[in-house]
Amino acid sequence: MLYDQLFVSMERARWDLSRDIDFDAIEPARLTPRWIDTVREVCAFQLASLRASEMFLGGFRTDVDFCSFVSVWFYEEMEHHLVLRKYLEHLGEALEETELPRLRVSPDEAPAIDALTLRFFGEQRLAQRYAALAATVPERVLGRIFTILAAGEGRHAAAYATYLRRAVERHPAALPGVLRLGLWTMRGADEPAADTGRAPAPLREDRHYIRRMQGLYRLLAPDATIVVEEELPALRPAAAGAL
Repeated sequence: MLYDQLFVSMERARWDLSRDIDFDAIEPARLTPRWIDTVREVCAFQLASLRASEMFLGGFRTDVDFCSFVSVWFYEEMEHHLVLRKYLEHLGEALEETELPRLRVSPDEAPAIDALTLRFFGEQRLAQRYAALAATVPERVLGRIFTILAAGEGRHAAAYATYLRRAVERHPAALPGVLRLGLWTMRGADEPAADTGRAPAPLREDRHYIRRMQGLYRLLAPDATIVVEEELPALRPAAAGAL
């Protein structure tokens, strides 16, 4: 089972909330109200793992291997939420327990392999965002927290990539749908804001995205022939079907 190896590797990299974060060293004066709002936003967003775990355990109910991994992923994601909540408490900005149900994010349902694809890209985005926050935050303890969170999300992305690769190996016909959804997700992350008035270039005319698609293709099907530009899938996400 993939879970056996992932459990060991993730346990080796695991950090300790009480040992590795010096909450007493926080310097609140270094934080602007905007930074405090950012911490509250990220703390609330981490609750999305509640709904995602429910969805995975239901959609993958026959996959004991993956459901076992979800138990570790869920634990680590909730630790991310907890460390940020404790940080806010030390700032005197505690989240009340009555707020938590309202803050809980509920992602839309998706077929199993689509859910894996979206989570793979979502973990990568979070890793990049937390790394960027760690590099710019003016308060040292919060910088350490975001550095730890970035590393954790990066490990999660690698683990999801492992399960996504296995899914494609078992169901090769799902690969075009995975690529289509993956490209759509990357495109959405890089598009200019709607109020800029600038439309993104069509995917088929953008070599940057073709290269990125080929990188994803190699990751999921390393022994297959790389697709050429004329075979690029449409930009709309499509269900690839359950595993």
